[in-house]
Amino acid sequence: MVEINGFLTGGLANVIEKATIIEADTLSQSLTALTNRHGEDFGSRLFDDNGNPWMFINFCVDGRDYRFLGSLDAALEPGTELNLIPAVSGG
Repeated sequence: MVEINGFLTGGLANVIEKATIIEADTLSQSLTALTNRHGEDFGSRLFDDNGNPWMFINFCVDGRDYRFLGSLDAALEPGTELNLIPAVSGG
C-alpha cells in the first residue's frame, strides 16, 4: 500500500484527491494506477510523450527525490508515502 499525496495546482488539483491510497509494489506501478484511476489526461501531465517523468512534477518517495531510488521500477515498502509536487520557479 502506497499513500500518494498531491500538492498540485491547476488541472491536476481538480483530479486527484488530497491523499490517495494505491496498492502497488513499485513507483511505476503507483503512477500507472493513478493514471488508470484518473485518466490519460492526468497521465499526460505526469509523463512526456516518451514515457519519461515530466520535468515539472517532482516525485518524492518518503521525502526524497525518486531518482535516489535508481529507477521508476524500484521496490516500495508497504506504507511508503509518495508526494507529487509541482516544480516552482520564478524570481
